[in-house]
Amino acid sequence: PPGTWSSVTGAVDAGTCVRCPRGTWSSQMGSPTQDSCQGCSPGRWGGADGLAGDSQCTACSPGTWAAEHGATSDEVCTACAPGKWSSQVGSSSAAHCIDCAPGTWNDESGASALQSCKPCGAGTWSAEWGASSKSTCTGCEVGTYQPAVGQANQSVCIRCPPGKYTAVTGESTCAPCPAGSWNDDFEKTECNICPEGKWTHSSGALRAGDCTPCAGGAGCMPDSSARITMDFKNFPYAELDEQQLAEIEAAIAEALASACSIDNQSVVDLFGKSTSVTISPDGTVSAFAMEVTGASANELAARLYSLSFRGEVVNSTLAILGSGVARFGIGAISVKPEAFVPLMPTSTVTTTTVSSSTVTTTAATTTTVEATTVEATMVEATTVEATTVEATTTQTRPQHKDATTEPPAETEPTSKASIQAASALPWSLMLCLGLTASGSRRQL
Repeated sequence: PPGTWSSVTGAVDAGTCVRCPRGTWSSQMGSPTQDSCQGCSPGRWGGADGLAGDSQCTACSPGTWAAEHGATSDEVCTACAPGKWSSQVGSSSAAHCIDCAPGTWNDESGASALQSCKPCGAGTWSAEWGASSKSTCTGCEVGTYQPAVGQANQSVCIRCPPGKYTAVTGESTCAPCPAGSWNDDFEKTECNICPEGKWTHSSGALRAGDCTPCAGGAGCMPDSSARITMDFKNFPYAELDEQQLAEIEAAIAEALASACSIDNQSVVDLFGKSTSVTISPDGTVSAFAMEVTGASANELAARLYSLSFRGEVVNSTLAILGSGVARFGIGAISVKPEAFVPLMPTSTVTTTTVSSSTVTTTAATTTTVEATTVEATMVEATTVEATTVEATTTQTRPQHKDATTEPPAETEPTSKASIQAASALPWSLMLCLGLTASGSRRQL
């Protein structure tokens, strides 16, 4: 049969047929030599003997290729290199691996789909074909931004409009000029500080005329304190342990104290902890500078908005994080004169109330007992019943003393023999006789 051959003449048994070896196949019937067994084509391999056609050779999976003829295992299938991908089954050369398009990259080998090519993030671009690393994505220059992903050239970077700026590369949006500053031009990397004694009380000011005289006297800091906010870019918050985070908070607090010319203890986080700042998971840094007496709000803004202060904070932070953090920087910084009011830690209390009700069911059962007895016994029992009821009534009646009331009449003693006779009767008969006696007394 196909997949076999035999050189035996006049054979009468199929046992003389020899199967084609692994990595080969034969579709010929009655082949007399092994020459009819052909090797599996490139991009395929034969793991079993006796294959009857090239289609029975296993094809290399998508994302791989093989140039070898007559392969016997999938070890010959070579993965497409990083930066490339292939969805084709049974590829016979690396030429079938397709480069990731500009604006995308792929750092995995053996990619089998276009979706394996990851887009460059917002604020970046890449003109490279077959990029194998995210590092090929270049950030838009300072003063520009780019909100879309997967961009292929620098022309997509947009200039920041008046009233906004960017201080670091690779921004997806422009930050508005913080309070106390303004900007009237495009593609700015910093904003102009208002002159001494004036301030803008909203962000994004477009002109110098937006700076107005401060309320509360000179210095524009009536409470001698200011809220300072910084926007960290690419800050690996989730990767830090508590000790690293505490060290970074202390380092930033020291840098703020130095820039504001105050003691380290005068820099507090939002909850009032001294020599510390509050860092949120999104990279927002918040703190208060307290007891600021040697500088006005304008002077603080000039110091904190400067490139030298940004560099100091970045360097002290990277000294703790290590050199493995890519593209870490500081975006927007703002100074807002404000009285410090500490936040109070919040907690959630869950109260579970279990209500229960008791249902009482009273069942009344009426039993009628019909009994017949002799007249003498009934009379004697009646005396006992009447005496018992009377005695009970007398004992439970409240004793109200009144000088105008005569003493109650004495109750006639009960015969001992009568009581003994009554107690000897069955309880059901006594009940019946008692009811009869009560009826007789009512008639009397």
